[in-house]
Amino acid sequence: MSKRKFEDDSHSVDSTESSDSGDSTSSKAGKRVRFDKRIVFHFPRTQGSSCVPSNGGYTLGMKRKHTYVEHLKFSDQEDSLEFCCSSDSEEDDEDEDEDEDSSLFMPIPQKTRKAILKDAGVKKIDKQEAMECMQIRFSRQICGCDCKEYCDPQTCSCSLNGINCQVDRDNFPCGCVRDECHNPHGRHEYDPISVRRHFIDTILKLRGQKYLWDKQILQSTTSNSEPQPISNSKSVLSLAVV
Repeated sequence: MSKRKFEDDSHSVDSTESSDSGDSTSSKAGKRVRFDKRIVFHFPRTQGSSCVPSNGGYTLGMKRKHTYVEHLKFSDQEDSLEFCCSSDSEEDDEDEDEDEDSSLFMPIPQKTRKAILKDAGVKKIDKQEAMECMQIRFSRQICGCDCKEYCDPQTCSCSLNGINCQVDRDNFPCGCVRDECHNPHGRHEYDPISVRRHFIDTILKLRGQKYLWDKQILQSTTSNSEPQPISNSKSVLSLAVV
């Protein structure tokens, strides 16, 4: 084989690899899903009757039919960032962010629930529902086996019912300890450290996504390039309860 032919073959291989990489890059870019708008359905409040409040009171739900619909577009960068990220400030401390995130899921007091229903126009509140929810909460407290440290499969109520022992804290709901539990179905113990680690990992992941989003917006702004055409655009369905 001559040297010239070998160089031609090498050049053809390099060009083929470069074209393949270019095609793969373009194919990956073409498969991205971009959202061009979001639709927000507003539902009025009503008594839910489908859950059990942890702190008592009436259940909160929404009516089956929405009152009106909003069609919003990602017209500017600020709107997009506000939709994707809940916080616009990058200088907040980690503790403050965690407090804000946890405050969104705090239980609503009983008086506040009643006021929300009245403000929504609910004229008649089913008071029997509060009693039923209280009975359900009380029945949930009666759980777990009565074993004291040692768990015998022949007498353990969890083992006889075919379920594992559950320990959320010391001696609740099951009183068995890790080394003395002989339930054949196992024993599950709540680990607050693992839950906290998962929470921190999720927060860091969300912040990383926000950083990449801000970086992409900054690059598109500095380059003054026209926005790419929207491919595979889909509507985002958001349920807003008012």
